[in-house]
Amino acid sequence: MLALLLLSIIISSSATSGLSAIKSTSMTMNQQHQHQRDAAAYQDFVSSAVDFSGCYVRNGFVTATRSVRDIDTNSRRSFVYNIPLISPSLAAPPMELSAKIKARIPSPSGNKLAVLVEESVPSDIEGKGQDTKRHVMEIWTNKGHQLAKRIVLPSTIHGPVCTDFAWFGGISWSPDETALVYSAEVNKPKTASYFAASSKEDDKEDDDTIVGGQYTLGVGKKEDWGEKYGTTALLALFCLNVSTGKIGAVENVPACTNTASQTTDGNHVLGQPIFSPCGQAVVYTGWDAGGGGEMPRRLGAIYCYHRPCQIYSSPVSQLLKTLEIDTTEDEDETVADDNFVCITPNDRLSRSPRFSSPSDGVAKLAYLTHTKGFDTHNGCMALHTSDWCMSKGSVVDG
Repeated sequence: MLALLLLSIIISSSATSGLSAIKSTSMTMNQQHQHQRDAAAYQDFVSSAVDFSGCYVRNGFVTATRSVRDIDTNSRRSFVYNIPLISPSLAAPPMELSAKIKARIPSPSGNKLAVLVEESVPSDIEGKGQDTKRHVMEIWTNKGHQLAKRIVLPSTIHGPVCTDFAWFGGISWSPDETALVYSAEVNKPKTASYFAASSKEDDKEDDDTIVGGQYTLGVGKKEDWGEKYGTTALLALFCLNVSTGKIGAVENVPACTNTASQTTDGNHVLGQPIFSPCGQAVVYTGWDAGGGGEMPRRLGAIYCYHRPCQIYSSPVSQLLKTLEIDTTEDEDETVADDNFVCITPNDRLSRSPRFSSPSDGVAKLAYLTHTKGFDTHNGCMALHTSDWCMSKGSVVDG
């Protein structure tokens, strides 16, 4: 009897263990299936969250750039769509853009296309120990099918071009399609260590070098605009002639240091530039970065639409004439452009200027504005318009 009892206990425990193992295996498989379903759902969700930019209509086609996140490589991929207006169903498959292409800006007529490319320069060309990056503006003609010119944007004139077109950045064609205006980082002043060895020739060439300033805020160290804008500190405006390749800074602007100086503090950050329809002026947004008295420090800009900013206009006729000349002989005799004008002096927040097509010598300048501003991160902005006189190249008074 005892043997039978022991045998029944062993059989019972074995059955219980077997059932537990089956249940455990079943639960593990269910968890794996659930994880797979969650991963597939996350992939679908992330893939559907896309950004569209660079949407425009030229030559009978709607062109748009679609950006989507690739979670496997933790990067973003961009695709260009060209959809014919007559037969949208005949649209070709999208074309993936190279990561080197940072912007594609069509001219008003659609005959030209400006492509901003970021290139890596091998060390044997620059003579340095590591590769460096540079920006090149490519000008394509014949409706964007023929490369006509490549213009290297020298690092001696400005820093990287701002390609954040959702906020600070902007590139715009002139109405006659001879020039571009864009926003780029202002170069930091030259600095050197107290202990750096230097020769007499170096001292003669680098009279503007600030010794010991490499770790000083506002000199060797810039104050940026926080998350996502860690490389954006002080932006200025520059015009580029697409024929001569000459670049000039727009200097008649509110308190922005376009050339290397003793400080990069207490200025305005200039962005969102566009040419006026008459081609005589550039209209842009200026954010207070200490020069306007509203913000002594650059606070974070991401998702914070209440940073003080206003819309300005700067005449650039004389600057454009200077850039048309292929030599530097007559540059000293160039007449300076008139001073800038604040278009929204009574508004605390004004940004995103846009022009309509002119009619009867007048174009409409539209922009977002809020007179008093708001304390929260975001708020309701009003859409205002002003009349722009084509002959005077300025906003109509009243």
